[in-house]
Amino acid sequence: MITTLLSALLIQVTEPGPATLNDPARTPVLAAAVVQDNAATSTDAGETADEPVIEPGIEPAAATPAPEPVFDEQAAIAGINAYLNSMRTLRARFLQISPDGSGFEGLLSISRPGRLRFEYDDPSPITVIADGTTVAMEDSQLETVDRAPLRSTPLWWLLKDEIDIAADAQITQIVREFGLVYLTVRDPNGEMDGQIQFVFEEPTYELREWFVTDALGEMTRIILQDHETDVRLSPRLFIIPDPEDERDSRRGRR
Repeated sequence: MITTLLSALLIQVTEPGPATLNDPARTPVLAAAVVQDNAATSTDAGETADEPVIEPGIEPAAATPAPEPVFDEQAAIAGINAYLNSMRTLRARFLQISPDGSGFEGLLSISRPGRLRFEYDDPSPITVIADGTTVAMEDSQLETVDRAPLRSTPLWWLLKDEIDIAADAQITQIVREFGLVYLTVRDPNGEMDGQIQFVFEEPTYELREWFVTDALGEMTRIILQDHETDVRLSPRLFIIPDPEDERDSRRGRR
């Protein structure tokens, strides 16, 4: 249960092209006017009609766009590894969009290697904490803490000490669109169901968001905003609470 929920935490709109004006009632008239004007110009200059003539109803061929530079996948993977390994601490706001379309916001803190905290805004009672070996989901309302090995969750690919995406995971797809690199990976050992797609922004390969798809095909999206790197983070953020201690503390305050 905890692995499924944590995986869900780590789980495009096509812009329409420019509209084409195609008015059959106007095109022949405009083309005929161009032909007549070309003929008059040639007559005035005493030249033969050597210039190309635009026939009515036929549009000139569009200019061929310049080809895009070839996407160097290996260079992109190297850039992603370099960015993630250079990121020792990170603090950012996050927006989580769940499979049912509901949204949750909160604060993400990362201290590599191994430590992370998802702190959801009120009224959500959920906090997710990784302390280096274990990742836990605390529900302050139910007074429960569910735990799982960090290595059994997609968080491991972001938090391990020396990251080498090609060696750590099975890369199923890497593509580039509009200055963003989409890297899709899955567990090569089959211990984690589903897959995760990370989105990095060129040229620095800053992590912008990720999509996690679980074994049932349900997708959760995490969007990062207001990044801060190399910030000081209190070690206390990454201590997993003991629910027994919390209950005793509440009893003492009564």
